[in-house]
Amino acid sequence: MVAILVTATGISGTPAHAGPEWKPCAELHDKWTEKVPEDKGGAECAYVAVPLDYSKPDGRKLNIAVSRLKAKGQRRGVMLMNPGGPGFYALPQPFSIRDSKIAVLEENYDLIGFDPRGVGFSAAQFCDHQSPPPPPPTSAEDGARKSFDSYAAWNKACAAKDPEFLAQITTANTARDMDKIREALGEQKISFYGVSYGTFLGAIYRGLFDSRVDRMWLDSVMPPALDMAQMDSDIAALGAADVEPFLKWLAARDFEYHLGKTVAEVRKTLLDLRAELDAKPRGDIDGMTVGGLASPSPNRYAESARDLVTLLEGGTPPGSQPVRAQSFGVDGFQSNALAARAVFCNEAIGGRNFADAWAKRQERLAKYPFTGGYIDFSLWCADWPFTTRPVQLPKGTSALQLSGHLYEGVTPYLWAQRMQNTVGGALLTIEDNAHSGARRLSCSADKMVVFFRTGRTDNGTCEGLS
Repeated sequence: MVAILVTATGISGTPAHAGPEWKPCAELHDKWTEKVPEDKGGAECAYVAVPLDYSKPDGRKLNIAVSRLKAKGQRRGVMLMNPGGPGFYALPQPFSIRDSKIAVLEENYDLIGFDPRGVGFSAAQFCDHQSPPPPPPTSAEDGARKSFDSYAAWNKACAAKDPEFLAQITTANTARDMDKIREALGEQKISFYGVSYGTFLGAIYRGLFDSRVDRMWLDSVMPPALDMAQMDSDIAALGAADVEPFLKWLAARDFEYHLGKTVAEVRKTLLDLRAELDAKPRGDIDGMTVGGLASPSPNRYAESARDLVTLLEGGTPPGSQPVRAQSFGVDGFQSNALAARAVFCNEAIGGRNFADAWAKRQERLAKYPFTGGYIDFSLWCADWPFTTRPVQLPKGTSALQLSGHLYEGVTPYLWAQRMQNTVGGALLTIEDNAHSGARRLSCSADKMVVFFRTGRTDNGTCEGLS
């Protein structure tokens, strides 16, 4: 395992250059009209060439697709953006700003979209390997092992297509590509708006090139380090907070569901059911199904209660989802599973070895008896063949605003807190469970406009989506 320390650099100035060769996007990309129907002819596109391997700057090159909507008024600079993923294409992102509550920023910034390396209109690789569905598991451990083996087979087959390329699909390299875009645009500094995985990309860019950041807003924030087992634990902890209120609700309705008259009785009934299904799954339903049903949002209490009763009676709840991976399918243009896997597995720790992943799952289960059984992130990198290069983020000095959604389950609020503790900046708390919704809410959108126009940060709160 090779650790990369991400530190600020101080290169000043931008070399003279001719700049990208801009053309209407529909002329440069034959799929543009199909993929970006909202463009009525206003976007320009170009390619920026970057090294595949930054340790070999004169070696193999990649073309990164870039789009631009020019500022309409008093121009401040450029704003790059990323919608998350990883593996999501991002060339149309300027239109997401135009159609949001922060559209007025189009007056001040050239809005710049770009497809990360490995994705969309940029240089990309795809993998359509299909693993045959494994037979039903005989236990929870057997199901997790079969899921691990399925991931491992996909990783092995797909990594073999172009290992030189895949080994260089990292967030750090995408951040370096961003700086090549900055240079090609002739800018001393860039601003950046990232959501979800895009927050990790932004944080790494800031760590590498702090002096080249003007203003950066990161919404629905990733953790400052990618640790697959820790991420599973954080999701389990978040779900565990929803269990106790639901058990109380069930106990108060024993006359209807007959799961127990006290919280202790309900807990025992459901934990016994979970243990029974872990030991002997019913097809793809095992103890994790009970964990999911025992931690619902309040608007799903009645539905979850009915499904738990169905399980207790030996039936199959409608809409039950498989709990183990069987196949990954063919990559779509807009979301590239191979690039997503490479980004995580080239930089995250954990997940390579089944025995280790299962042991950590058992530790989680002891701590969170209902929700700790999930083993999602921990299996993604099964037998990943390339060296792990995790990053270590430093504190920065450039203007940084984070926004975290207090109750969301995709990128838990505690990740935003950890990121702030690691890299600095201000943290705006949005009181909802919406993922990456800051630009759609009046309160946070107003603060976003103020931040990008003045640099003023905010550690306050905003009412979220109802």
